[in-house]
Amino acid sequence: MQLNSYQKTEIETADRGKLILMIYDHCLRWMKIAKEAIENKKIEDRTKAIFKVQDGITELQCALDYERGGEIAKNLSRLYDFYGRHLSEANLKNSAQHIDEVYNMMNGLRQSWEDCFRKVRVNREADMNMRQKTYISMVG
Repeated sequence: MQLNSYQKTEIETADRGKLILMIYDHCLRWMKIAKEAIENKKIEDRTKAIFKVQDGITELQCALDYERGGEIAKNLSRLYDFYGRHLSEANLKNSAQHIDEVYNMMNGLRQSWEDCFRKVRVNREADMNMRQKTYISMVG
């Protein structure tokens, strides 16, 4: 499926935080699709949807910065591994419960990331405003 030009532009111009949230949204959306496929007994659709989620999880794992993230990055990696294994089990057992469990954990983590990115942006803007005021007072 081709991305429309709006989606492509949004991805190309997104900052790192927004990209992470977009990947989480991708995973959450495909987990809903996988669960619907289980309910409707559409095995092929379930499998495709779970693979899409696992692709998103792989992207999240690749985005981890172990140098700057340290122990947090290691813990996230373990959590992402768990998500992947649990979704594989959901696929094998045709288990909506497994999908729900990963969905709920991932949705909570997504909210935490969103809160974190929002705070970073607010702090960055406050810092920039302070620098502007300092510069103006020095030259003005």
